[in-house]
Amino acid sequence: MLYLDSADRTALTPLLETGIFSGVTTNPLILHRAGLTATDLPALADWVAGFDGARFFAQATGRTIADVRASADRVAALGDRVVIKLVCNTAGLTVAKELTDAGREVLITAVYHPTQMLLASAVSAQFIAPYVRRSGEAGRDGTALVRGLRELGSETGPRILAASLSTVEMLQSAMEAGSHDATISPALASSLLDDELTGAAAEEFEAVAR
Repeated sequence: MLYLDSADRTALTPLLETGIFSGVTTNPLILHRAGLTATDLPALADWVAGFDGARFFAQATGRTIADVRASADRVAALGDRVVIKLVCNTAGLTVAKELTDAGREVLITAVYHPTQMLLASAVSAQFIAPYVRRSGEAGRDGTALVRGLRELGSETGPRILAASLSTVEMLQSAMEAGSHDATISPALASSLLDDELTGAAAEEFEAVAR
């Protein structure tokens, strides 16, 4: 499945209207770039759900277990279709286990090492999000990260949702390495939809169809 990594309604609307994309992923940085805060999440979640019940991902924040738990409770209150994102650290994983035990869907995020699949599996997470481009910028191999996660995962374990993808080629590499899903920016989504050669072929068809 493909998701859109943005909180910008203007950019999201034409893409969600296609029915191609399964939902929207957000985090505090994405909200900030759109001029939003956590207080805007309820309205954004309701708006996304209006597109045929598209799935919405929102992140719980906090430096302590208590703070993350309180934040996760607020995210959970957004609705049953909302997936709660938690950072792959002690606080995030502790709260993730509590949430999955209670029947909620969670995504483990900010993943940079294949062995973090073991942690996500241990808390019964539904999704795990490797940061592909950021891994490369940090001197690690983002494609190898995805491949390693897939090798350490299982058929019933977390789905790999590749994130931090900046080019079509990077998306292709992540999917070839075994990612189940990906979240991409509206700009990358538009690029994916508008291949130059496909466009030229479409024009040829139209030229003789008139």
